[in-house]
Amino acid sequence: MRDDVVRGLPGDEPLAALRRGPMTESVHRGRVVFCDTSGEVLEAFGDPEGYTYVRSSAKPFQALPLVLSGAADAFGLSDEEIAVVCASHSGEDHHLALVRSVLSKAGLSEKYLRNGAHPPFHAPTAASLARDGEVPQPIHGNCSGKHAGMLALCAYEGWSLDDYHSPDHSLQRTILNVMSEVCALEPEAMLLGGDGCGVPAFAMPLKNLATGFARLSTGEHLSDKLAEGCRRAREAMRANPYTVAGTGRFDTQLMQDTALLAKSGAEGVIACGSAHGWGMAIKISDGSGRAVKPVVLSMLRRRGVTLPDPEPDIVRDLHGEVVGSMESIL
Repeated sequence: MRDDVVRGLPGDEPLAALRRGPMTESVHRGRVVFCDTSGEVLEAFGDPEGYTYVRSSAKPFQALPLVLSGAADAFGLSDEEIAVVCASHSGEDHHLALVRSVLSKAGLSEKYLRNGAHPPFHAPTAASLARDGEVPQPIHGNCSGKHAGMLALCAYEGWSLDDYHSPDHSLQRTILNVMSEVCALEPEAMLLGGDGCGVPAFAMPLKNLATGFARLSTGEHLSDKLAEGCRRAREAMRANPYTVAGTGRFDTQLMQDTALLAKSGAEGVIACGSAHGWGMAIKISDGSGRAVKPVVLSMLRRRGVTLPDPEPDIVRDLHGEVVGSMESIL
């Protein structure tokens, strides 16, 4: 891999700004790309060829081997359980029940989870946990559904359970190959790092993430088997947007308000796919999550996606008065 690919900074453009009074106070730079299912770039701002870690936007792809192998059917997983495998959930009670159900159907328990622990994203749930004097466990982590799905596939295939998070494990090699095919990138061109939950994090050109979501949303340019796996994953997510994220989360809102497939990731990454045959991927260069929503909404309007009038991203002072707003500048 060329050193400039690994270490260079992709060209970006100003995408969003914080306005305060008459001035622009802060600017977030980044990249946006729309691709069709063949991988052709339809529109781009900034460098679409530049690599980025796609983080949790990869979760729908990471879930595909569970479906393709027959494990999901063998264990009788519901669409909502498949959705939680694709999720960055908020740790609400319903999410935890689904994760436990996936593990139970595979004959496993929470003790096998290797995703690490953090307080639930859902603030009331996190506060309740703290009031009860409980320490967050791996199941509370937003990646526990993904890990439960990985463990279920290992149980089905007879693969080892203790090291399933290792890049050299059969599970992770299988995921890499499937993800490479959907995203139209050779496996050796995928760069691997460590994700927050301990499994490999995938880096690819931003245009390949957009291509992958275009294909995930349509099944086009894929084998019949892989297209069917994509259909099941996207229909599970589309039918259960709350499961994919949670109360007040942007992924959930976006799938409830539009016909799109959507999955965000850490460090200012989000990808969407349309049944009309296009995918969109966004990376905010400084990793700021606050710039994601206004940029997404602005970009989707360019593609003719009908959206309810969103609440403006306003900034208030300590007295509750509006003093500014976060806006797209594209």
